[in-house]
Parts: sequence; structure tokens; C-alpha cells
Amino acid sequence: MNQETIDRLLNILPRNQTLESAVAGLFFYCADKPSKAVSYIQEPSICIVLQGEREIYLGADCQRFNDSHLMFCPVNIPLSMHIKHASAESPVIVLSMKLNLAMIREILAQIPSKTPTANGHLGIKWPLDEAIMAAFDRLIRLLDYPNDIEFLASLIQQEIYYRLLSAEQGNKLRQLVVDGSHTHRISQATDWIKLHLNEPIMIEGLASRCGMSVSGFHQHFKEITQLSPLQYQKSLRLMEAKRLIKIHGQGAQISQIAMQVGYESPSQFSREYKRLFGVSPSSELM
Repeated sequence: MNQETIDRLLNILPRNQTLESAVAGLFFYCADKPSKAVSYIQEPSICIVLQGEREIYLGADCQRFNDSHLMFCPVNIPLSMHIKHASAESPVIVLSMKLNLAMIREILAQIPSKTPTANGHLGIKWPLDEAIMAAFDRLIRLLDYPNDIEFLASLIQQEIYYRLLSAEQGNKLRQLVVDGSHTHRISQATDWIKLHLNEPIMIEGLASRCGMSVSGFHQHFKEITQLSPLQYQKSLRLMEAKRLIKIHGQGAQISQIAMQVGYESPSQFSREYKRLFGVSPSSELM
């Protein structure tokens, strides 16, 4: 990333909080101090560390990201972020751009099709080449020209998607919008789980909804999310509970929130909450 662009961002970004920019779907996070692992749900996005380094924990897997790789999240993924090294003199800057599936489909229809390649592990870590980084640099520079954003932002984003689709791992992005692909089907499954968070998962029914066998559904679900469907649901439930506790503050009723996200047993909820976040839900109210 151009150092001039980094310097401009440092002049406008608040520290240690997420900022939604004037470009739709484009977010920034700037940390000027180390942080413990923070759990959250990453929406379908492209994420780039513009400066510094961060660790991403996805299930039992840990990946380190700097400005040489981007993070590709095709579905809502519960993960944890850990920033070990950051200071006022050398902040960590992270960019996140939500995936625009309609725009990706439009571009895919206009470029030559590729023969699908064997996927293996889908992975979230992609090499970041100069052409993609240069396009993101231009997108960021638009923030200095607010009157141009409405017209030019979508053009630059189209270029970004074109270059991602044309890249070595572009088939993974293609599969996200191709009806019937494993990625597209698992995306539908994660959307259903998120919308029915307080309902029990019937694996056979969910696999059938996606048009997949139970074994195939399990395999591809874990390839994409690094979690089983039940582990995925549990992570989403606990992260939603954490969000609700923060919203309601001292007035939060832990047992009610536990039921709201699908737990029948408050004690089980408290145990699993502490296992994931390291603190009990009641201690969050102090």
C-alpha cells in the first residue's frame, strides 16, 4: 500500500474502533495498542491488513496476516482476532470490504469462463498481488473526493472483483455466486442458521435443504467454516449473546438472553460462554 495513502488514513481513522467509510461496504479498523483475542462474526468480505500484522483464529487454526495476503470470507464466519504488536507510532490498520454478490455475478457473466479446478481446502488466506492492492489504493483515495464516490467507487470495486476472479484462487469466489456449487449451498446453510439462531439444527433437514447428502454437507461445511454445523451455531449464539449483553448493559437478564439465543439451560450457557470468552456472562455486567 502506498505510504501516502497510509498516512492519510492515520489522519482520519479513530483508534481502536471500527469505522464505516463513505464508500458503501468499506470499513477500517486502526489499533494503536496490542489487544487480547476478540471474537466476532466476520460477514462475507475481503479483508486486508494495510499496515502491521494480526492473527486470526478460525476454529483450531491460526493464520497470521500482513500486507502480503488478504483474507477471503465467503460466508458469515465466527472467528477471533488478536493483535500482538501495535503502538501509537506504528498502528495496525485493517480494511474490510463486504462482498457484493450481485456485482460479482454481473462481472462473472462478462468474463470468459474457467474450467473448475479441484478445490481441496478452500482456505481464507490468498496471496495479495500488486494489481489488487493498487485498485484498493485508488478506492481508499476516493475518500478524499466525496463528490466522486457515488460514480467511481462501483467502477473500482468492479475492477477489484475482476482481478480477484482472474486470480489463481478466483474459482473460490466464482463458486460463491454459482447456483449449485458447494460454496453457494453452504452459504445458504449459514444464512439459515443465522436467521434461525434460537432453533435446534436438524442436520438431515438442513443438508436436504441444500441438496446435499449428510456426509457431503458435513465435509463441505467444515472446509469452508472450519467448524461443524453444531459448533458453528454455538459460536454464533454465544457471539449474539455477547452483543445483547453489551446493548442492555446493567439491565441485562442473563437467563433471558440465554433463552433468546436458543439455550434452555442458563448454567450450560454460562459454562460455554466462559469457555469461549474467558469470562462469565455475569462478569460482563460489572
